Amino acid sequence: MIDYKSDLTIRKPVEKVFSFIQEVSRYDEWTDMTGTRLLSGEGLRLGSQIETTMKIGPSKRTMVFEVVAFEPNRRIGWKTVTKGPLHWDAEFLFEPVDESSAHVTSSGVIQLNGALKLMEGIMAGEVRTGEAKELERFKSLVEAV
Repeated sequence: MIDYKSDLTIRKPVEKVFSFIQEVSRYDEWTDMTGTRLLSGEGLRLGSQIETTMKIGPSKRTMVFEVVAFEPNRRIGWKTVTKGPLHWDAEFLFEPVDESSAHVTSSGVIQLNGALKLMEGIMAGEVRTGEAKELERFKSLVEAV
Protein backbone atom coordinates (compact mmCIF):
# COMPACT_ATOMS: atom_id res chain seq x y z
CA MET A 1 0.00 0.00 0.00
CA ILE A 2 1.25 3.48 -0.90
CA ASP A 3 0.02 6.49 1.02
CA TYR A 4 0.79 10.12 0.28
CA LYS A 5 -0.06 13.53 1.64
CA SER A 6 0.98 17.02 0.63
CA ASP A 7 -0.38 20.45 1.39
CA LEU A 8 0.14 24.09 0.54
CA THR A 9 -1.53 27.47 0.65
CA ILE A 10 -3.05 29.01 -2.48
CA ARG A 11 -3.48 32.77 -2.72
CA LYS A 12 -7.11 32.65 -3.81
CA PRO A 13 -10.34 32.43 -1.79
CA VAL A 14 -11.41 28.89 -0.91
CA GLU A 15 -14.50 29.22 -3.16
CA LYS A 16 -12.31 29.93 -6.21
CA VAL A 17 -9.94 27.07 -5.41
CA PHE A 18 -12.80 24.60 -4.97
CA SER A 19 -14.44 25.86 -8.15
CA PHE A 20 -11.22 25.19 -10.08
CA ILE A 21 -10.96 21.59 -8.91
CA GLN A 22 -14.43 20.99 -10.31
CA GLU A 23 -13.17 21.81 -13.84
CA VAL A 24 -12.52 18.24 -14.98
CA SER A 25 -11.63 19.50 -18.48
CA ARG A 26 -8.50 21.10 -16.96
CA TYR A 27 -7.22 18.06 -15.03
CA ASP A 28 -4.77 17.15 -17.81
CA GLU A 29 -3.12 20.56 -17.30
CA TRP A 30 -2.07 19.87 -13.72
CA THR A 31 -2.12 16.08 -13.29
CA ASP A 32 -0.18 13.29 -14.98
CA MET A 33 -3.45 12.02 -16.45
CA THR A 34 -4.50 12.33 -20.10
CA GLY A 35 -7.84 12.33 -21.88
CA THR A 36 -9.67 13.09 -18.65
CA ARG A 37 -13.40 13.59 -19.05
CA LEU A 38 -16.56 13.62 -17.02
CA LEU A 39 -18.72 10.59 -17.82
CA SER A 40 -21.92 11.74 -16.18
CA GLY A 41 -23.79 15.01 -15.70
CA GLU A 42 -22.79 18.62 -16.12
CA GLY A 43 -20.48 19.04 -13.14
CA LEU A 44 -18.81 17.21 -10.31
CA ARG A 45 -21.05 16.03 -7.51
CA LEU A 46 -21.45 12.96 -5.36
CA GLY A 47 -21.60 9.93 -7.67
CA SER A 48 -20.06 11.65 -10.71
CA GLN A 49 -17.64 9.51 -12.67
CA ILE A 50 -14.43 10.59 -14.40
CA GLU A 51 -12.54 8.59 -17.00
CA THR A 52 -8.83 9.13 -17.52
CA THR A 53 -5.69 7.43 -18.82
CA MET A 54 -2.67 7.06 -16.56
CA LYS A 55 0.80 5.63 -16.91
CA ILE A 56 1.13 2.80 -14.39
CA GLY A 57 4.51 1.18 -14.37
CA PRO A 58 5.47 0.34 -17.94
CA SER A 59 1.96 0.61 -19.40
CA LYS A 60 -0.95 3.02 -19.76
CA ARG A 61 -4.35 2.23 -18.29
CA THR A 62 -7.74 3.81 -18.70
CA MET A 63 -9.45 4.11 -15.34
CA VAL A 64 -12.74 5.37 -13.99
CA PHE A 65 -12.99 7.25 -10.70
CA GLU A 66 -16.19 8.01 -8.82
CA VAL A 67 -16.74 11.00 -6.56
CA VAL A 68 -17.43 9.50 -3.12
CA ALA A 69 -17.18 12.67 -1.01
CA PHE A 70 -18.39 16.11 -1.98
CA GLU A 71 -18.74 19.01 0.44
CA PRO A 72 -18.68 22.35 -1.43
CA ASN A 73 -15.68 24.50 -0.52
CA ARG A 74 -14.52 21.87 1.98
CA ARG A 75 -13.79 18.40 0.56
CA ILE A 76 -13.86 16.20 -2.52
CA GLY A 77 -12.87 12.54 -2.68
CA TRP A 78 -12.60 9.86 -5.37
CA LYS A 79 -12.11 6.12 -5.59
CA THR A 80 -11.42 3.85 -8.54
CA VAL A 81 -14.36 1.85 -9.78
CA THR A 82 -12.59 0.00 -12.58
CA LYS A 83 -10.97 -3.33 -11.86
CA GLY A 84 -7.28 -3.47 -12.58
CA PRO A 85 -3.77 -3.35 -11.19
CA LEU A 86 -4.56 -0.76 -8.55
CA HIS A 87 -7.24 0.68 -6.33
CA TRP A 88 -6.89 4.38 -5.52
CA ASP A 89 -8.68 6.48 -2.91
CA ALA A 90 -7.87 10.19 -3.09
CA GLU A 91 -9.09 13.29 -1.28
CA PHE A 92 -8.61 17.04 -1.35
CA LEU A 93 -9.42 19.14 1.73
CA PHE A 94 -9.92 22.90 1.47
CA GLU A 95 -9.65 25.23 4.46
CA PRO A 96 -9.90 29.01 4.34
CA VAL A 97 -6.81 30.72 5.74
CA ASP A 98 -8.36 34.16 5.37
CA GLU A 99 -10.62 35.87 2.82
CA SER A 100 -8.00 35.71 0.09
CA SER A 101 -6.27 32.35 0.54
CA ALA A 102 -6.96 28.67 1.13
CA HIS A 103 -4.98 25.79 2.58
CA VAL A 104 -5.26 22.66 0.40
CA THR A 105 -4.32 19.13 1.45
CA SER A 106 -4.08 16.32 -1.09
CA SER A 107 -3.93 12.79 0.27
CA GLY A 108 -4.56 9.28 -0.85
CA VAL A 109 -3.93 5.57 -0.64
CA ILE A 110 -3.03 3.33 -3.56
CA GLN A 111 -3.35 -0.44 -3.28
CA LEU A 112 -1.32 -2.27 -5.93
CA ASN A 113 -2.40 -5.68 -7.17
CA GLY A 114 -0.79 -8.53 -9.07
CA ALA A 115 2.68 -8.02 -10.53
CA LEU A 116 2.61 -4.30 -9.69
CA LYS A 117 2.67 -5.20 -6.00
CA LEU A 118 6.32 -6.18 -6.51
CA MET A 119 7.07 -2.60 -7.61
CA GLU A 120 5.48 -0.96 -4.59
CA GLY A 121 8.76 0.13 -3.00
CA ILE A 122 9.97 1.78 -6.20
CA MET A 123 6.61 3.35 -7.03
CA ALA A 124 6.00 4.77 -3.54
CA GLY A 125 8.60 7.51 -3.89
CA GLU A 126 7.48 8.33 -7.41
CA VAL A 127 3.85 8.59 -6.32
CA ARG A 128 4.63 10.88 -3.37
CA THR A 129 6.87 13.14 -5.45
CA GLY A 130 4.43 13.16 -8.37
CA GLU A 131 1.41 14.01 -6.24
CA ALA A 132 3.27 16.90 -4.56
CA LYS A 133 4.28 18.25 -7.99
CA GLU A 134 0.68 18.00 -9.22
CA LEU A 135 -0.49 20.05 -6.25
CA GLU A 136 2.15 22.70 -7.08
CA ARG A 137 0.92 22.81 -10.71
CA PHE A 138 -2.66 23.09 -9.46
CA LYS A 139 -1.63 26.05 -7.29
CA SER A 140 0.10 27.79 -10.21
CA LEU A 141 -2.96 27.43 -12.45
CA VAL A 142 -5.42 28.60 -9.79
CA GLU A 143 -3.32 31.62 -8.84
CA ALA A 144 -2.95 32.59 -12.52
CA VAL A 145 -6.73 32.92 -12.94
